[in-house]
Amino acid sequence: MKKSKLFIATLILFAMVTILIARDWRVGQIPNGEKFSCSNCHIDPQGGGLRNNFGKLVETKVSPGGHEEFWNSTIAFQDSDGDGFTNGQELGDPNGTWRPGQPNPGNSGSVSNPGDPNSIPVTADVADKQIPTAYKLLNNYPNPFNPSTVITFEIPQNENVALKIFNINGQLIRTLTNENLPAGKYEKTWDGKNEIGKEVSSGIYIYRLTAGRFDRSVRMVLMK
Repeated sequence: MKKSKLFIATLILFAMVTILIARDWRVGQIPNGEKFSCSNCHIDPQGGGLRNNFGKLVETKVSPGGHEEFWNSTIAFQDSDGDGFTNGQELGDPNGTWRPGQPNPGNSGSVSNPGDPNSIPVTADVADKQIPTAYKLLNNYPNPFNPSTVITFEIPQNENVALKIFNINGQLIRTLTNENLPAGKYEKTWDGKNEIGKEVSSGIYIYRLTAGRFDRSVRMVLMK
């Protein structure tokens, strides 16, 4: 009986140590990751268990238990928690250029949690409260791009907003948003995929924003 209890205790201790080690190196692969630690990826702030949307994205980039470096521009340009700010903006590395082992980028005080929609960058929060005075559809960045790009637009009042991607022949490729939005500045990421999740080929694409009477289109280039 004593041996059995000792064996079980050893297994529990081993599991705990393994989890702690896993938490340590995974957090270190995210810019400013130590600020929110395991809650960057997990719903439970203590780590383990269910993953939030950012954690699910990270999970698609690594093998089970793998130590691969996964932070890049593709992850940085996405808005996992849907709060209007990309993962890169929230973690202080908008373009996804930081690499593990380098000094943390940006200002730690303005870093927010990419997996929590209620956590947004401090400086961005201030800017976000400034209501735009005109409709704007800005140039996407980067452009040309591969595999994803960010499209920014501003609306001065509550509107039904549609942001759609078309190919050069005018065929609808993807609807990024089609909903009623309050006045503000927004960023949407296109990952170079169509409505069914299939990657599209290199070429010229057009993104079109319609909001009330505002209707504008801009060209962009996907280069693989």
